Amino acid sequence: MNIIKVPISKVKPWEDNPRNSKKKDYKRLLKQLTELGVYKPMIAYAENGGYVVLGGNMRLRALQELKHTEVDLSVVNVFSEADKIKYALSDNDHIGTTDDQKAAELIFPYIEEINLTDYNIDRSESVNISRMLDDFAPGEIKEQARLNKLAEKENVKCPECGCEFLP
Repeated sequence: MNIIKVPISKVKPWEDNPRNSKKKDYKRLLKQLTELGVYKPMIAYAENGGYVVLGGNMRLRALQELKHTEVDLSVVNVFSEADKIKYALSDNDHIGTTDDQKAAELIFPYIEEINLTDYNIDRSESVNISRMLDDFAPGEIKEQARLNKLAEKENVKCPECGCEFLP
């Protein structure tokens, strides 16, 4: 991993980023950055003498609005569009869960010092990407995903070309 500090003018958001934020969440991000500062780098790759952010696009926007002149980047090597997608998905993957009781016990003694409206805890269920694709993907992508799942279990022939997929 290579963490570097670069002029913010050399950094641009990833135009294919599927994530966005609600206005109230973006305002909360601005407050957090103002109060706490920047404490983690964005994930980016080098392109044409500059950098494209794969993880931290909302932070980039907020830091630009807050008139920051430099940003820290964790520069990764990407060799394909799939690599870009994997980094973006990994950066936004909610791995852990919150123990509500433990969080409440941790926060309660400091409730007078923490503006609770400035922070949220994600308590929602993680959704597997293949489940999401089942709901939203075009028919041909759904069929390919179905064939991929079958291929994990048994030999499958492609209906178009007759190629055989091995498990």
